[in-house]
Amino acid sequence: METHRRFVAATAISAMAALVGLTSATTASAAAPGAGVTFSSQPAVAQLVAHYTVSPTAGAHAAATQAAGDDRQLPRLSKRGQAAHRSAADLSAAPASDNVSADTPADTATASPDSQAAAAARASASFIGEQSSATTCHYFLVGCNPPDMAVAASPRFVLQGVNTQFEVLDTAGNVQPGWPVSAQQFFGVPNQTKPDGTPCDVAHLSQPFLSDPRALYDPGSRRFWAASLQAENALGIAPDCPFKSVYYIAVSRTSDPRGDWNVYEFNMSLDGQFAADFTQIGVNRDGVFFSANMFGPSTGTNGGFYAEVFEANKARMERGLGGFTADGFFNLQAQGPASATAGPFIADTVQPALNVDGSGGPGQAFLDTIDGPDPVTGHFCGFFGGGAADACSGAILWRMSNPIGHDLGGPAPTLTGTFVPSKPFVFPDPANQPACSACVDASDLRISATPVVRDGVMYGAWETDLNNGTQIVPAVEWAQVDLRRPATASQTGYYSLAGDATASFPAVMPDAHGNVVMLFDRMSSAVFPETRFIVKHGNANFHGVGTLLKAGETSYRPQLCGTGTPPTVCRWGDFSAISFDGQGSIWFAGQYANALNLGPPQNGRNWGTWIGAVRAS
Repeated sequence: METHRRFVAATAISAMAALVGLTSATTASAAAPGAGVTFSSQPAVAQLVAHYTVSPTAGAHAAATQAAGDDRQLPRLSKRGQAAHRSAADLSAAPASDNVSADTPADTATASPDSQAAAAARASASFIGEQSSATTCHYFLVGCNPPDMAVAASPRFVLQGVNTQFEVLDTAGNVQPGWPVSAQQFFGVPNQTKPDGTPCDVAHLSQPFLSDPRALYDPGSRRFWAASLQAENALGIAPDCPFKSVYYIAVSRTSDPRGDWNVYEFNMSLDGQFAADFTQIGVNRDGVFFSANMFGPSTGTNGGFYAEVFEANKARMERGLGGFTADGFFNLQAQGPASATAGPFIADTVQPALNVDGSGGPGQAFLDTIDGPDPVTGHFCGFFGGGAADACSGAILWRMSNPIGHDLGGPAPTLTGTFVPSKPFVFPDPANQPACSACVDASDLRISATPVVRDGVMYGAWETDLNNGTQIVPAVEWAQVDLRRPATASQTGYYSLAGDATASFPAVMPDAHGNVVMLFDRMSSAVFPETRFIVKHGNANFHGVGTLLKAGETSYRPQLCGTGTPPTVCRWGDFSAISFDGQGSIWFAGQYANALNLGPPQNGRNWGTWIGAVRAS
């Protein structure tokens, strides 16, 4: 869940940076890409509020309601707000793609049942996931959008989460007894009350506002992990409730996600004013890592925005124990030659990686894109409409050293940054669909899906507008960051489609041989919003339009998208999900537009999810 934020003036940022006394600074070498860029952060702690055990299917299921509900479309939270839209015909508005895949006639046609069956045959598994309804997402009583996406798969089970529900299936797609359950029931969160014990937020039945689900499967420990944020009296939610901004992070007590879960509640607000958005979680052999984008008052740090990252003791959480401290860092920044005029780069969406094989050296890796201002050039990534001439470039590899050592009396963790060169990128425009133009959200420049580390390489992807030779389209930039030599041995590439087709919301997963599976969503003036997957081999690029996982059945929310002045841009995403089961299959969950029903239980929010898998290599 996200909402618009105004742009923080560079002068205000610079003034604040002078006041906060930044620590943990590191510098790129003079000969390396990003020369002269320094990185900084401040230490912080996420207080452990509570920990307990939950049996998700033991409680009562939340009842669906068809009462008049809250019909808001929550906008995406961004540190600046809404980027300027560009003309698709202005080829100077975005970097030129060097990898355009043309749609074939069969690909642009609406999929028939036969073609859908053929697509399923090319996947080792393909079945329906959770669907939009007032029950699936019942906080707003009429359903909500977007779904966000969480998926974690073992050789036996698939755990899927959306806003605001979790379900467990077997690998044939059979929903397990007692599932799905609400996120409130999954994490064991009580209804909300005022300090005197009386209910608050009664317009939403006093339910906790839980959003942005994530899920991971850890092949090393064979445990499932899940996370979600809770916000009260923050981000425009529940203004009559006491302020609350927490993460719930849960781990299955065994390799069977149908059983009990250990749940940990962490306070994400360092001052009781800033609230967390965009849940992010990763794991490695030793720790659990989580991060957030923090939004607060304009009188606060950086005029109201910063990112924070934390570590927690994985072994103790798996055993259901406390007695550890979640140390971390906040206000991550980069400054370079252009920062004196453009202001420092304030990091956001600093994604912790899922490390599937324990490679990549000690500590934990995080990755975020430099989405403006670029500390080298001062560019704002086309945010204000500057086009390709204003493109940004580069990502930051953040390394947290010495996590969890302090729990045993050792030193506190440290955080360092390294500039990773990349191809240029600019903010993506909304996507077209058959019912309307530039009317479906295609995300922004953040890495939305969880990055993955395997064999010492970190894999991630994000969206960018690209010039495909005939027009500007939202497309994908992918990255393979060599954790041993990130500044010199890393690789990025473009993946774009021809015509007006969009590729967005990528999620990537490597196999043991360096081949990479990417899930993405596709839509155009001729293609209903659908979800696909594609494979590239080693250091090559993605080519073609991939394999159809689930075809769109109609346009997305045609009664809303593209209507009004200015035309409404409908929320989509906010992220896809992908998982490795530890034995050779890569699983993924994507979004598509299902059949439209303006009445209950869908109430016009026609998104669906589809789950699939391929055998690695």
